[in-house]
Amino acid sequence: MSKFAVQITDSALVVINMRLLTRIGESVLDHFSIRDNRDQFFQLVHTVGQPLVHQQDVPWPCDPENARTYIFTDEPQQLAITYGTGFGMHSLPYKYALALRLAPLVASKEGWLVAHSLILAVVSPDGNKRYVCAAFPPGCGQTSFGMMIPTIPGWTIRIVGSDLAWLFVGEDGRMRAINPETGLFHSINGTSFAKTRSVMDTMSSGTIFTNVAITPEKDVWWEGLTKEAPQMAFDWQGNPWTPDSGTPAAHPNATFATSLLQCPTLDPSWNDSKGVPISAIIFGASRSSTLPLITEAFSWDHGMLLGCTLSSEGANGKVEHNPFAMSSFNIGNLPQHINDWANFRLRLGYSSPKVFLMNCFQTDEQGAYIWPGFEENSRILKWVFERIDTENTQARRTPIGYLPTNRGFDTVGLDLPINTIHDLLRVEVSSWLTEVKSYEKFLERFEGHQLSTVFKSELAYLHKRLFIEDNQPPTHNQKLLHWVATVRDLCQPDKVHWCTGTDEEYDEMCDLLVKNRTFLRLNEKLRPNSFLSRSDPRDVARVESCTFICSNKKEDAGPNNNWADPKEMREKMTKLFAGSMKGRTMYVIPFCMGPIGSPYSKFGVEISDSPYVVVNMKIMTRIGTRVLTAIGDHWFLPCLHSVGAPLEPGQKDVSWPCNPEQRYIVHFTDEPFEVMSYGSGYGGNALLGKKCYALRIASVMGRKQGWLAEHCLILGLTSPKGKKYYVCAGFPSACGKTNLAMLVPTVPGWSVRCVGDDIAWIHVADDGRMYAINPEAGFFGVAPGTSDTSNRSAMVTMKKNTIFTNVALTPNGDVWWEGMTKETPAELIDWTGQRWTPGCGRKAAHPNSRYTTPASQCPVIDPDWDNPNGIPISAFIFGGRRNTLIPLVHEAFSWGHGVFMGSIISSELTAAAEGTLGQVRRDPFAMLPFCGYHMGDYFSHWVEFRNRLGYNIPKIFYVNWFRRDESGDFLWPGFGEN
Repeated sequence: MSKFAVQITDSALVVINMRLLTRIGESVLDHFSIRDNRDQFFQLVHTVGQPLVHQQDVPWPCDPENARTYIFTDEPQQLAITYGTGFGMHSLPYKYALALRLAPLVASKEGWLVAHSLILAVVSPDGNKRYVCAAFPPGCGQTSFGMMIPTIPGWTIRIVGSDLAWLFVGEDGRMRAINPETGLFHSINGTSFAKTRSVMDTMSSGTIFTNVAITPEKDVWWEGLTKEAPQMAFDWQGNPWTPDSGTPAAHPNATFATSLLQCPTLDPSWNDSKGVPISAIIFGASRSSTLPLITEAFSWDHGMLLGCTLSSEGANGKVEHNPFAMSSFNIGNLPQHINDWANFRLRLGYSSPKVFLMNCFQTDEQGAYIWPGFEENSRILKWVFERIDTENTQARRTPIGYLPTNRGFDTVGLDLPINTIHDLLRVEVSSWLTEVKSYEKFLERFEGHQLSTVFKSELAYLHKRLFIEDNQPPTHNQKLLHWVATVRDLCQPDKVHWCTGTDEEYDEMCDLLVKNRTFLRLNEKLRPNSFLSRSDPRDVARVESCTFICSNKKEDAGPNNNWADPKEMREKMTKLFAGSMKGRTMYVIPFCMGPIGSPYSKFGVEISDSPYVVVNMKIMTRIGTRVLTAIGDHWFLPCLHSVGAPLEPGQKDVSWPCNPEQRYIVHFTDEPFEVMSYGSGYGGNALLGKKCYALRIASVMGRKQGWLAEHCLILGLTSPKGKKYYVCAGFPSACGKTNLAMLVPTVPGWSVRCVGDDIAWIHVADDGRMYAINPEAGFFGVAPGTSDTSNRSAMVTMKKNTIFTNVALTPNGDVWWEGMTKETPAELIDWTGQRWTPGCGRKAAHPNSRYTTPASQCPVIDPDWDNPNGIPISAFIFGGRRNTLIPLVHEAFSWGHGVFMGSIISSELTAAAEGTLGQVRRDPFAMLPFCGYHMGDYFSHWVEFRNRLGYNIPKIFYVNWFRRDESGDFLWPGFGEN
């Protein structure tokens, strides 16, 4: 792949520069004979243009007024002549003329590529090595990128070449690259030990510096070398200089020339004549916005579009395209060079290098860079390396290519706010639609040059992907599309967003909620990716007085429910929802109750104008595109929710929008089933997959279809001998269900594993046994009373990725609630946002304050918690919160007796529901607020359920660990002793 040339020059400076930067002299002559191969070398002629006739020479001979470079590109005599300059690439035509201008023409004919690209090796901690080419427009940090020292422990980067790469197909069918140079010749300003230590070490000796400053100690200096400028120096023109001189000490285009052999990070294969195998190509852009930090192309062709439209911003903000970072070099036939890149895939074997687009130059509103760059760019190379090796590396598909997931991009040890990471990896569809127009305009410049059809095709595909993302619903389910369109016309939102369910979407929603003051980001070191939310004080719990069952027959709702005529209620709700989402985004949330693919799971779609609902549903259920795919054309439950607070143009939103004077939670329990909720943004009033669907509607469906939807936890109990039983347990809210579900036994050898803490869907399988699934994917637990003593597992679960609602905030940015610690903090911000001290007479956290956290984070989660076939149930436990009468535990004599025990559950009213605290109320099966039909029919369904079971029926028990003595103290220690 090497090419020969002979340069004639009258400059000794050129000779010693070429000695550092190329292979010259007799060793080269040994490889070819001028006499026998007179056409097989390039002819390069250079003169400073200042002949001497009986006169004294000057330090820098040149003829700047007549400086010219002529390149003769046609065979047989390919020749470059440079006249009048002694500086830089113009005096080194091997680089400026041959390597970047003549070579592409030869490469086009011979089937290889010339790239203005560095070549580097990325080495992982386990010793695996991958070679990468990276091409950047001028001034984008190409040298520092190739010679960085990674900040990630165990990773190393080795340099093969810093500026030029000649790419060809090896005998193995893979792309290979050689560096045609042997040295480094680059601008020097900004280079320092802090930013580019390897470069500084390389030029510590044997280096030619041009147009830098000289210190009194005869050392060199330039702007950016040190934090403090020297008190005195001689500038690049030889004049005395001080920091107050008002002129640069070094010329802005000062350079250095040095040998690569001095580089401490030089790759051992840098000089391999067979080249190094290239696994990835990175094109580096310089844009203040639009382009994300790193993007992987979908294919070689897509990558060629990214390379062809490579761009950078000038100081005036104007965007200039620089195809493959080569337009700066005015090569003879740029369209042909662009086509050579597109067509090169045809020369490769089964695999081609992956192609990436990088942009480290995004800025904030003040114009400051938001990515630290320099050696932190090793984090980008790590992700590129992992994408080369496996498709399983965390990435998300976007219209513009694959991007790292926010959590799949290594930021460990990087002091960067998480919202900045989101900004760096964000794809703004509207901005990209504008970007596509600029691509179209740029490509029009090449009309008439027979540019490859690849670019026009890929541009059309990109535009289509962006259009679909922005306008077209990602489903063909006609019932769903019709319903969404109907709701959109009724509620009149500003925008419709189909939720994808990705971590990126979740993070973006959380950022939006922070911006809207609904969320406060907690201390990232104490509670990673966690948030505090404070609701309107009037919107803090279930509103049973505003919860309605709309069955065709009033008697079907029973005395346990508020009944409303379905026709009248639909008319009322239609009036309320009319225009209710003005000024807001309408979120379409496809969700699945239960594991996707389980025969027992059910689908739903919630439409809401609350991003708070979206992020909570993301944790509590399975949502997004994968659910939409699973729904296909199948049935789903329509769930419509609005906070009931439309915004007029210019009206400022509140942190917790709601309409407490007009709250309705409505269930239509005759087919077609439907749920509507208006006016509340809190808990089960707004997360319609929870109590509304999973209990009220599901209980009606279960009765008709022969299964049970119960307000029950599910746990696995294992004896010291390894015998395991699964148990369902039903308790009224705030009676310790979550604590029991995550119990850590005090009895040696016994263990408890959590399947679910709140809801169980129970079916009879083919073997005649009861099987249960947890239809939820997260925990929505009551915070007060939860502690390391009462529920260590819950405390560990909510250490990260958790949403806290209506708890208190500590001075160091963590959360607190009553019962969390033995000692009460001296000062807090309470759940209403007010300063709080222990003696102020108010609760720091609301009694019904909550945490929403993923079940998968629970340290005692059962291995089969997500089993689509469910787990076999061996026992039911029912319990209530009673001070007297009910014993600690007793077992029913039979199924019928056990059903009777469940039907008479009584408990003292808790903060989770409306009413007077302490009042005893019957709560059959802990389902009184959640049964969607007549409780008498519900009892019958339980009694008759015995007929569906085989020989083995679950035993039924009743417990009460809340008995008190005459002094009001609990008799039973509870918690782990249970």
